[in-house]
Amino acid sequence: MANKLSLYICLLLSPFVLTLDCSNTSVSPGTKAASKSLASSSLSAGLAAIAPPIRTKPLILKRQVRPTVLHHTAPDTLTYLTFDAPMLKALYEQANYLRRKDVKEYPVYGISKTEMLRTVELLQDCQILQPEALLDRFDFYKVKTDLKKDRTKITGYYTPLIEASRVRTEEFSVPILRRPDDVVPNPAAIAAGALNGKGLELAWIRSERQLANAQLQGSCWVEYPDGNREHFGFGGSVKGKGGVYVFFMKMSDEDVIGAGYFPLTAGYSVAVDPRYIPIGATLLAELPDMDPAGNLKGYTYRILFAQDRGGAILTTKRLDLYCGIGKQGLNEARKINGLGRLWVLLPKQ
Repeated sequence: MANKLSLYICLLLSPFVLTLDCSNTSVSPGTKAASKSLASSSLSAGLAAIAPPIRTKPLILKRQVRPTVLHHTAPDTLTYLTFDAPMLKALYEQANYLRRKDVKEYPVYGISKTEMLRTVELLQDCQILQPEALLDRFDFYKVKTDLKKDRTKITGYYTPLIEASRVRTEEFSVPILRRPDDVVPNPAAIAAGALNGKGLELAWIRSERQLANAQLQGSCWVEYPDGNREHFGFGGSVKGKGGVYVFFMKMSDEDVIGAGYFPLTAGYSVAVDPRYIPIGATLLAELPDMDPAGNLKGYTYRILFAQDRGGAILTTKRLDLYCGIGKQGLNEARKINGLGRLWVLLPKQ
């Protein structure tokens, strides 16, 4: 209080000091200049002490993404996009996943789960997915590959439905195995029967070909002679001599579960390599439209959601679109096979 009182007295007296100084003709010019300088310094110091602090403009940093993977550029073609019930379901599952505490804040360099969640929320607020709305709300990052004109190989996958038996029979002699709790042999040893008789059989199916397809797809449904079904999901794998062997586990949920351990949506969930495109990312895909003979008719554009991963999905060269269950899923998956461009969507800065 004493310091503040002295400061105010100094400020009040400063004009009088200047007046007296100016009217005193007996003071030498040098002394008079010194007095003015002292009074001016006191005034400046006082004003600086009571002035509000200078507020610097906040620094807005440009989003940093991995330049070898993503390039900031908008699509040269963008049409009105479908906004249907399955897409809303995929959006809902994506938002729930990104709100989980176990999801890393930065799953890949330069892309945060906060921004990925904001992307989903902005999409949920859209009534119509018109090009202008998308360009106003999002920054587009083209996914770079070394394929033709930075295109990605886009394929389809599905969940097979396989006839099975709960016990081994002459007809159903190939086991679907869960992963052992202890030592896991290499694939060649498993094929030779190293895990036979250890109680790891979940069900028995007809052929090695059916098993290989289920392992490739990453999950399957089995149907028993009494009509009951069971869902087996990815239960781990082992690599080594003989290639790769995929194990399964019983799933309590009827939904097909992706790598983020949340349900997949046919037509909207995709498998990616999460080292480059994180689980939870929202994508715009240029999907190749093929005729029954496998010829390219053109392209369609669709919002997709990175919700799964696969052993064959490496770097950014490949994208796998989930197409559903059983024969219908297989038929849809067969339609998806070609090259298309891909963009990651993030909130506009």
